[in-house]
Amino acid sequence: MKQHLLFDLDDTLIHCNRFFNEARSEFIAAMLSFFQGYPIEAKLIDDTQQHIDLSGIEQHGLGKHRFPESLVATYRLMCEKYGKTPSKHEEQEIEAVGYGVYTKPIELYPHAHDTLELLRSEGHELYLYTGGDHEIQTAKVLKAGLGDIFPEDRRFISEHKNRSVLSKIMQERGLEHLSTWMVGNSARNDIRPALEEGIHAIHLPDKGGWSFDQADLNVPVIGRFFTLETIKGVPDIIRDHLNDVGKK
Repeated sequence: MKQHLLFDLDDTLIHCNRFFNEARSEFIAAMLSFFQGYPIEAKLIDDTQQHIDLSGIEQHGLGKHRFPESLVATYRLMCEKYGKTPSKHEEQEIEAVGYGVYTKPIELYPHAHDTLELLRSEGHELYLYTGGDHEIQTAKVLKAGLGDIFPEDRRFISEHKNRSVLSKIMQERGLEHLSTWMVGNSARNDIRPALEEGIHAIHLPDKGGWSFDQADLNVPVIGRFFTLETIKGVPDIIRDHLNDVGKK
């Protein structure tokens, strides 16, 4: 009755969004300083940056350059809008804020490591399926001490996360739908593709979430679908599922 569990990384196992939120705040503060004397507002800066950022994801995926480039693009657009001459020094400062998110210390969510170890000890196969730059995400896994739980051949890192990528992973690994689960925080990238594919899903919403992660989950549920506040509850769900299957 072994189950195959695919775990997302950012904001499922380790903190991530809060560093991007901090960077956005730092960026807005820098912009207000650079545009002192101009009739610019923080909300316009924030709305513009998020629009550019989300548009970039749709086109180019979750690559490491997307976020820093969205900050610089916002700066240039505001310069054009308000008639300010762009400064190379200011652009470099803004770019540094963007790339700074990738240098933050790695911090696991409470119970994440213990839960993974418990699931593994109960005989289940664990995989990492995460979005982003391969080098950056691999470094996060190793710094978080998850390299043993997710060895290289069980890590799937993609700049795009959707049903097509998920389906390909399942085919390559020979995973059966009835025994495969997706565990993640993103309704858009983790849960909706899993429900569309017809596998089980466990949603761990990030309370400090990112607007991109939101998505309509009103799709047919073929497998089992749960929403939890903490990863600690995952083993109980798996055990209950196996007990139910055993009774049939």
